[in-house]
Amino acid sequence: MLDTEKRIINTDQIEAYLDTFTMITLVIFTEVSREAHFYVTDNEKVYPLKKISEQRLEDRLLFHMVLDQKIPLYRDYWVVCPDGSRIPLKTGAVVRTKEFDELFAYDKCDLGAAYSPERTIFKLWAPTASSVRLKLFTSSSTAFEYPMNREEKGVWSAELEGDHHLHEYTFLVRVNHSVNEAVDPYAKGVTVNGTRGVIVDMDKTHPPGWAETAMLPPIKKTDSLIYEVHVRDFSIHPLSGIHYKGKFMGFTESGTTGSGPFSTGLDYLSSLGITHVQILPVNDYGSIDELKADTEYNWGYDPLHFNVPEGSYATDPTDPVTRIREFKTLIAALHNKGLRVIMDVVYNHVFIRETSDFEKIVPGYYFRFDYGGNPVNGTGVGNDTASERYMMRKFMLDSVLYWKSEYQVDGFRFDLMGIHDIDTMNLLFTKLSSEDPSIFLLGEGWKMDTWLDEDQKACIDSAVRMPGISFFNDRFRDHVKGNIFNEAQGGFINGNAAMLGGLFENVSGNSGDHGLFKTPGQSINYIECHDNHTLWDRLKILHPQEDESVLRRRHLLGTALALFSQGVPFIHAGQEFFRTKQGDGNSYRSGDLINRLDWERRSKFAADVQYVQELIRIRQRHPAFRMDHPADIAAHVSLLGELPDGVFGVILKSVEEMDTWQDIVLLFNGHLEEKNVSLPEPEKWRVIAEDMEVKEDGLYETEAGKLLLPPLGFTMAVQHSL
Repeated sequence: MLDTEKRIINTDQIEAYLDTFTMITLVIFTEVSREAHFYVTDNEKVYPLKKISEQRLEDRLLFHMVLDQKIPLYRDYWVVCPDGSRIPLKTGAVVRTKEFDELFAYDKCDLGAAYSPERTIFKLWAPTASSVRLKLFTSSSTAFEYPMNREEKGVWSAELEGDHHLHEYTFLVRVNHSVNEAVDPYAKGVTVNGTRGVIVDMDKTHPPGWAETAMLPPIKKTDSLIYEVHVRDFSIHPLSGIHYKGKFMGFTESGTTGSGPFSTGLDYLSSLGITHVQILPVNDYGSIDELKADTEYNWGYDPLHFNVPEGSYATDPTDPVTRIREFKTLIAALHNKGLRVIMDVVYNHVFIRETSDFEKIVPGYYFRFDYGGNPVNGTGVGNDTASERYMMRKFMLDSVLYWKSEYQVDGFRFDLMGIHDIDTMNLLFTKLSSEDPSIFLLGEGWKMDTWLDEDQKACIDSAVRMPGISFFNDRFRDHVKGNIFNEAQGGFINGNAAMLGGLFENVSGNSGDHGLFKTPGQSINYIECHDNHTLWDRLKILHPQEDESVLRRRHLLGTALALFSQGVPFIHAGQEFFRTKQGDGNSYRSGDLINRLDWERRSKFAADVQYVQELIRIRQRHPAFRMDHPADIAAHVSLLGELPDGVFGVILKSVEEMDTWQDIVLLFNGHLEEKNVSLPEPEKWRVIAEDMEVKEDGLYETEAGKLLLPPLGFTMAVQHSL
């Protein structure tokens, strides 16, 4: 007995965790007498422990023990062993209990550093901390520490008189017997590479004319057309004609051209006819050294600070104001061109969980863990955040509301949204839409393998329970271009007639009583995005021997399907000029040569770009392609029957009450051969699009009752209303 107890003295062989307000688990890596007695102390009181069960694992023994009373969490405690040695008691699963959430849920919107010229008030939520100190830097090397006061719901506060604009700060949080230096999760400004928070007078971050920036009128989701682009990709090409290459400011330059007479940059975006520019993550992320921004590359899906723009996109990453002002300048430039901005946000994980400020401040709370205490990894990057917990949900809500109010963004695209829970996503929409009824929320609704009940996951199968959220429609994508997880399986545009069966369901919006969505505006119709191969590269894999002219026809056929399906079209930057990443299917860190938007291709394929522009204009001018209610689609959109093999067709019939056209026939030939098709009525039809040509007033008229469809071609024919 005595020898066993001596072995317990080695604190490296025993760990103690508070799992609920009364339960403690001892994790023991050596032999211990089953009769050994332990108790808890805070150096003032003694709390006896009673063992209720034990569990033998391969390399450890677990003692599950209970206290006879609850203990406050904001003190340092030790478990005292039978021989008098002490082991630090750390907060464990207790922070992930419902009781903890209810006890420490904080409702006020005042976390972070609230600046005024007279004083700054600091507030930090850290309910398990035994003390918190504010560390304020009056210069890069001079710091002063101030004790913070514990207030309601585990919030710590401090108030400093005077003007502290641009002073740097961190929090010194004593938790689990250690002091962690953490950056404020609510920081509005940071130093280069995010090592410290920075107090910022946000009034000094507004660019000239910010107050007069155009407030764009609200539009329906189905009136929208989204264009996705990465900040660096957009302008970094040597022939982009843009001065601020790779920077936020690259989006603000007008009058730029490439190697030929064709516009690039902002003017090009404005000419396309799109309504929303969706930008890959622009909040501060961890994979780039901001002092080496010109030589490093990443998409940015590794968030570090959620409420601060990324410094590598700023002209001076060492100036906390510059990155803020320049991102606002980008937004103002797009708004003044009539373009709305959607931010790609990544709340589902952090860059590195173990060193994240969340984990330093409230260990174990913001992330999901399995029953064994292991971090869940549904995201594939080592951690999943727990949106179902009150303060993580609040953080997400506070964050999006901040971007909306301070930066005037128009929407949010949620990365791996299936990691989040339905209640959180609905709450975000409710709060945001109360401020901006036309706010656009969309996300990746994949079903993720995370520690959340299946019926709580914000995935596409639950879209009808989230009517305010739109989803990337992978069904549409797979039917048109093929399964992205099976390179051998092509879609309709690759000649796979097996895809015809489900194509109409997706082209008609897949909404209503028996649809995947409640409304067609929930369907993001896309065939290419930043993930996976570009469509051009995938076509070259599937058809390695085909001539470029044939690949172009396949490509444009897919784009026409995306543009004229009910729902919301989505275009990946450069898709309209056959963007290639040289076969790289996961280019998140592959560098500029692979990822840059090649403005020379814009010139090379100028005719194809113009064709897509004309298709977009027709969509935007004709409401029949933008129906908002499933009942209207059911009444007016139907599948054309008796078509040749490999041909897909729909008719929009009797739409004259909503459109200047009466009947519209859309025909898509997925074959390499011409096909004869009978028109539904033997009357005069005006052909609007055919053989990669398009003209809204019509290419020609016919009363023949038949059309000869070009190979791999899109054809549109209409009858005008009387």
